[in-house]
Amino acid sequence: MSKKLIFYISFIVVCGLSLITYSMFKVNPHHITDVVILIIFAAVCESLPIYINTNVSVSVAYAVDLMALLLFGPYEGALIASIGNLLLIRNSNGKIKYVLNTPYYKTLFNISQIAISVAVGGFVYEYLGGKIGSDVYPNYIIQSIIAATVYYFLNNLLVTTLIAILLEKPFLKTWTKDFSWMVKNFLFLAFIGILMTSVFVKFGYIALLIFFVPLIMVRYMFKLNMDLKQSYYDTINALTKALEAKDRYTLGHSKSVEKLAVYLCREAGFSEAHTEMVRIAALLHDVGKIGIVENILNKPGKLSKEEYDHIKQHPVSGYEILKDVPFLKNVRYWVRYHHEWYNGNGYPDGISGRQIPLEAEILSVADVFDALVSDRPYRNAYTREEAYKIIVDSEGTQFSPRVIRLFKRAYEKNKEDFKHDF
Repeated sequence: MSKKLIFYISFIVVCGLSLITYSMFKVNPHHITDVVILIIFAAVCESLPIYINTNVSVSVAYAVDLMALLLFGPYEGALIASIGNLLLIRNSNGKIKYVLNTPYYKTLFNISQIAISVAVGGFVYEYLGGKIGSDVYPNYIIQSIIAATVYYFLNNLLVTTLIAILLEKPFLKTWTKDFSWMVKNFLFLAFIGILMTSVFVKFGYIALLIFFVPLIMVRYMFKLNMDLKQSYYDTINALTKALEAKDRYTLGHSKSVEKLAVYLCREAGFSEAHTEMVRIAALLHDVGKIGIVENILNKPGKLSKEEYDHIKQHPVSGYEILKDVPFLKNVRYWVRYHHEWYNGNGYPDGISGRQIPLEAEILSVADVFDALVSDRPYRNAYTREEAYKIIVDSEGTQFSPRVIRLFKRAYEKNKEDFKHDF
């Protein structure tokens, strides 16, 4: 663990535990039963997370925590959220996780950052004139929306900073990759939390019973979305592995092209969603080779003209394979055009200049670079520097000036990763 990471975790934990301790002395004796019941409800919701990746998960407990801070204020709200998080029991990859078998620093950080986020949201609500324990609609609706937003984004800020330091990645890129997609889901959960508050004020604990099913349905939709996304990648990886099993000389090639293409996408300023589609295209760019006979794919010597013409059909074959998949409607064109040249001497369609999508150009540069630094049956691999020079010298012929600019910037920033290592 780096010193920077240790300092950050320690700072958040000290602040969070101090807040939690102070909050215990601020609990209204008349609210103890309410606090205990909401802690249990929050713990149940925290125990049903959706895993975004191995480091990050989200839960529908956000709506419960928001209701807690609107009903009972920043201190009791922080206590409900933090202890609810502490008591969670999760099934992760077949293993039951709870506080006693989770690294203590993870547990302390989680309960601390959630306490800080909820408390700050509560302080903002009160500062703006919101009345704790009152029906938020219509008098305090604006204050409650602002409080919900502060809670959400502060929570995101604290967790994203941790992940960025841990992975040594820029904060903004980490946030756009792992968290930005959740904004629309936050809006819905904020609506649920505010609505739960109003119903609770009017009808009491029946609100928890009424909204438990909708919260579980929200979780189900989250999970369905993540599972669907994973199924796309499983299918794509299966196609890639099928190709690599057939063409032994391109083992790991698609993964390398994917990695390099991401660096160029970042230099181009693509959004994370846009970059994600280019990543998929990189994994599938040679999928058309599945239809090429193995004795041509694995021929140790130089290809004949007829054999080479047969190979040149793989972008069209890839396009045909992908054209009926709605999810890949743009990807199919990038796959079709990744062997086109800026000067029009490429294939299969002989298009040139700005007729070639930038995404296809990015795939082309990444494809050529990885091919150059890989061993082939007819030559040894070029060095990284030799491959770089070959590509830069091809500006104006094979590659456009715009993609060469992106390539140069990406190479200078990530030189050590420009290699075939899969």
